[in-house]
Amino acid sequence: MKLVLLTSLVVAATCTSRNPLHFKEGHDVTHVGSHEPHQIPHIFHQSWKDEDVPEKYAQWRASWIELHPGWEFKLWTDEDNEALVTEQYPWFKDTYDSFAKPVMKADASRVLYLHHYGGVYADLDFEALKNVEPLLADRHVLLAAVTKEDSSRHETQPIPNAWMASVRHHPFWLFALQTIIKAAGCVDTSELLFVESTTGPIMLNRALKAYDRVNGTGITVLDPGLIYPIDWEDTLFITNETPEENEHALCAPTSQHFDDNKCKSRFPDAYAITYWTHTWG
Repeated sequence: MKLVLLTSLVVAATCTSRNPLHFKEGHDVTHVGSHEPHQIPHIFHQSWKDEDVPEKYAQWRASWIELHPGWEFKLWTDEDNEALVTEQYPWFKDTYDSFAKPVMKADASRVLYLHHYGGVYADLDFEALKNVEPLLADRHVLLAAVTKEDSSRHETQPIPNAWMASVRHHPFWLFALQTIIKAAGCVDTSELLFVESTTGPIMLNRALKAYDRVNGTGITVLDPGLIYPIDWEDTLFITNETPEENEHALCAPTSQHFDDNKCKSRFPDAYAITYWTHTWG
């Protein structure tokens, strides 16, 4: 598929760019009919800096393999990500190299996995609870909501980038890449949420809004509870509270009462669960 790119829609810069936009003028990403109309492939993507995955993550990764026989499983390393950008997305390389933190490269790379290969991406702190194939049927891009409507993040981060699924070559991911390039050119690294705004969930939700204005079809967002039964705000600052004092203590990796088996038993309708270990920097 020919990559089609646009500078005038999503990436019209509104600030002084420290990182020049590397799209060619006149290439149009809004040609939304260019993706291949097929099912989401049974390819499962995860990433770590190298092949030496810590034991706690290897255990959760194994749950996906056990519940999804016949799937292809890919663990991407930093070296693999670099090669993917260099070989398949050279126009994105300058932006990729400019990222201030390794997690920003990891964030951007998951967008590339889904555009180039399609399949399912999940962070390593995700555990599979059920086979997700019923969720994928007849879907083009599948995301999932996490926040409750009264959450402080509901307006900016209702949909995380920790679990995503897609057909191959869906144009939405080009919108996401353009949103990243614009943000990378304007980013203020002193801002508290600059990572989330540049490559993370704030970026993803901005790209969704931009794509919706142009096309608005082909993207499904699952209700809270199916993929993200826990909102990370509910577990982030739990340390010594008991399960009786805070019902989320069983699900918080920072808690001395953390028990993943007891935690996941609370969510019989969930297909997956993430424990929000926040391992990035």
